[in-house]
Amino acid sequence: MAQPKQNLRERKRELVLSLDTSRLRIVEGSANLRKRLSPIHVASSYLRRHPLQIFGATSIGVALLTGLLIPRGRSKGQKRPKSSSQLLAGWAIELLKGSIRNWLFTRFRDYLRTKQSETDSLLGP
Repeated sequence: MAQPKQNLRERKRELVLSLDTSRLRIVEGSANLRKRLSPIHVASSYLRRHPLQIFGATSIGVALLTGLLIPRGRSKGQKRPKSSSQLLAGWAIELLKGSIRNWLFTRFRDYLRTKQSETDSLLGP
């Protein structure tokens, strides 16, 4: 009579342990899924996977913005003096272009270095 109760207790303990591990797996999977679906993670993973496309699109975007925001130069006789707001906007655009270009080159260089180290590790000594 004591044997079936002992087996029942043992089975209950196994089920409780199994449920606990299942709950932990579900919580970890949920946290992992929430992290992967966050917009910041999606954007950064896209940047890591497609640096050349991002570089090209950004370069084209900067060229278009530059063409739209900075008017074509006039001949020397027709130039009018720029206001301080126009000068400030021009400086801001130049600063943004330089920092964006610098950031993209850094990302691209790091990407190429990781690719090189991956191929070096695959080739072996």
